[in-house]
Amino acid sequence: MKLLLSPREIDLSKHTSMGVGATANAYEPRTIDEFRDVLQVLTCSGEHPFILGGGYNTVFPDHPFTRPVIQTSKLSQYTFQGTRLRAKAGARLDTLIGMSISAGLGGLEHFRGVPGTVGGAVAMNAGGSGHEFGDLVRSVTAIDPCSGEIVVLDRDEIRWGYRHARLNGLVVAEAELELVPSDTDVLRRRAIAFIKKKAEQQPLSSHNAGCVFKNPPGASAGGMIDSLGLKGERVGHAVVSPRHANFIVNEAGAATTSDVLKLIERVRTVVRDHYGVQLELEVVLARDAAMDSRESA
Repeated sequence: MKLLLSPREIDLSKHTSMGVGATANAYEPRTIDEFRDVLQVLTCSGEHPFILGGGYNTVFPDHPFTRPVIQTSKLSQYTFQGTRLRAKAGARLDTLIGMSISAGLGGLEHFRGVPGTVGGAVAMNAGGSGHEFGDLVRSVTAIDPCSGEIVVLDRDEIRWGYRHARLNGLVVAEAELELVPSDTDVLRRRAIAFIKKKAEQQPLSSHNAGCVFKNPPGASAGGMIDSLGLKGERVGHAVVSPRHANFIVNEAGAATTSDVLKLIERVRTVVRDHYGVQLELEVVLARDAAMDSRESA
C-alpha cells in the first residue's frame, strides 16, 4: 500500500503543553480512512508511529524524534444525536464541553479544565472532579494498526482502570458518549466552579504536562511530594510547582526535556527513600524505540 499523505517536520515544543522537545516528521490524517491507512503502512513497515493528540500529557526528547508521529488534530468532527455525542479522536474536550452545555446535556462538565482530546481521554481514562471519562463512553471505534481493521467496542468490552483503558493494542478513532439531559444554567455554573477550583489549585497558566505521577492506592502523590518540602525544587528551568506539588512547570519556557526527566527522578527518589513508594508516571514519556501503549491526550 502506498501512502497518499506526506509528513511535515514539526517543532514538538510547539505541539505539547510542556513546551519541550525537538523535531519530528508528522502525518495529519483528515479522515478515519486516512488515519487507518497511514497507521497500517507505518506499523507494517516497523516504524512504530506515535499517536499525538493535544500533546497535553506528553514529554518528547531533546533530540529529533526518530519515530513518525500521527497527529489527530484534523480528526476533530463531532455530532449530537439525542443524548449521544459521537466525536472523532482529535476533537478537543473543551470544545465538546461547551457545545454539550449549550445543548443542555450533562456529564462532560466534570472535565472542565482537563485539557486533551477524545482519543487521549479514552486511552487514558481521563479523570475530572472525581469522575472518569470511561463512565460516559457508550462505544469506541478503534483501528487495529497491523491489519487496518476497524473495530467497534462496547464500553463493557473495554477494561477501564485508573488513568488507563485496556484496548489490546487498538488505536482510538472515534467514541460515542452517552450524556444526560440537564439544565443549561446549572451545567454552566457547575463547569465554572470546576475550572475556578482548578485555577486555584493548579498552575494552569504555566507550561506543564498535567499531573506527573499517578496517585498511589490510598494516597496522594502531590501530598507526599509536598510533605517532603519539594515544592519549588528545580533542575535548570524545570520546577516542582509551588501551587501543586504533582506538577512540574517549564519556567519561562526555557526548560529542556533533560531538566524535566532529572527532576522527575529526583522527586521519585526522595519519595521512595522516605515512603518506600515508587511513584508511577501519569505523563507519557515519548521514546524513540518502544511503542507507547497510551495515546497522548
